[in-house]
Amino acid sequence: MGMNEHLLTNMGTSEHKIIKNNSENLIICFGGMALKMGGILPFEFLNYLSKTFQKNTDLYFYIDKNQCWYHKGIDGITNNIDDTVLYLNSIIKKSNYKKILFMGVSAGGYASILFGSLCNVSSVIAFIPRTKLDDAIDKKYQDLKTVINNQTEYVLHGDVEEIESKNHHISQCIYLDCFKNVKVICNKGLDMRVLRDNGTIKKHIDNILINHL
Repeated sequence: MGMNEHLLTNMGTSEHKIIKNNSENLIICFGGMALKMGGILPFEFLNYLSKTFQKNTDLYFYIDKNQCWYHKGIDGITNNIDDTVLYLNSIIKKSNYKKILFMGVSAGGYASILFGSLCNVSSVIAFIPRTKLDDAIDKKYQDLKTVINNQTEYVLHGDVEEIESKNHHISQCIYLDCFKNVKVICNKGLDMRVLRDNGTIKKHIDNILINHL
């Protein structure tokens, strides 16, 4: 596969995007619950990361067409969480990556913590993630406290103003604050566009993949 080759792969009804740059760094992003909110399923961070980290990082983007916290796998690729872990580990091992980052927002944040933990990746960045589910299909993965490991560094962004449903409230992040390798960052009215435009997201990624902090 050549430099900066973009793939849109259709497998059954699933879609994922892969941008390979023959890099020693890998970022995998997980999409959220857009369908349940009446929207379309976005490839989270696709435009931003493909422009900002196009030279030094391999980029993979996944969506959950089943809209069930990835508990039914990645549609057309895997069938459950354990299958997805095996699949993601095969990607990681195939290219012998040195730095690996899993990212996501909301349900994608839950997925990034879950799969980042089970795959023992270098780092996870999760924005307004759920960390304990009430409607989990696979009860084994209902509570993310049970999967946190001591090898992965976690950065969790929560929102102190999200109080209506508490799904995105900072308390979801603080629930995992008992682990020394989990860093919780409080935001007042978290806006992903603001975090992108003020350089917060880039700084996080640079610290992990470039500065090796």
